[in-house]
Amino acid sequence: MPRLMIERMTELRLTTAYFAVALIEIVAEYFRDIHPYALYVIYAMKPLILIVLALLYWKTSPNVNRLYLAALSFGWLANLFFISQDFNDIFVGALLFFVYRALSIFIVMKHIKLPGIFPIVIGCVPFLFIYMYLVNLTYDTIGEGLVIFIVQCIMVSFLGGLSVGNYMLRSNRASTLLLMSTLFFAVTQFIFVVRLYYVNVNIFQPVAMVLYVIGQYMFYKFLVLSEDKKANVHIMNHLVKDSEIV
Repeated sequence: MPRLMIERMTELRLTTAYFAVALIEIVAEYFRDIHPYALYVIYAMKPLILIVLALLYWKTSPNVNRLYLAALSFGWLANLFFISQDFNDIFVGALLFFVYRALSIFIVMKHIKLPGIFPIVIGCVPFLFIYMYLVNLTYDTIGEGLVIFIVQCIMVSFLGGLSVGNYMLRSNRASTLLLMSTLFFAVTQFIFVVRLYYVNVNIFQPVAMVLYVIGQYMFYKFLVLSEDKKANVHIMNHLVKDSEIV
């Protein structure tokens, strides 16, 4: 069997496994307060989501970025703490997720041509507007988590500014995936905070997980596409140098 076909089959199987595990977890989230065994399913499936995604990236990336794998590790640990309903566990999870987000921003900055200050500022405005409204909505109940939440809002807004600015400069597939993943992450965080501090509706957590799972996959695809482009540029430069020598 040709090597390319084997790689494509491996990618298809791991992608299927990723969304299958995610689907089971999302259904369990919906039945969390209804069925006594749903929580056990969540504890079993939720940690697997990012593990499968990391394996998918490892198998399909042309040049594996270990920093991204480190970011996924922090995201994985954060998800373990987010399963709990205890405030202290959620706070620790938020700190771990802060590291994940910081690493993600650094990765994005390494894989895009940074836009000027103006496009970044313009891109940040919609995210900041939404988060200011959210802070106003939950200010009385968010308590000790206010500082870490505001920092998270600033980071997501900055990532949003980078994504929008990059999309304004070059609206290719990679930039579209980055922008969409950032939007999904922003809405996920919005739902998470509303559910935790304002009103808890049963459908909120499954919807947030759907957006989170798709957002993570889009970010992975953005990274692989960016790596492919860099690898192709490197090969072309190498060929040009060889031809000049000849």
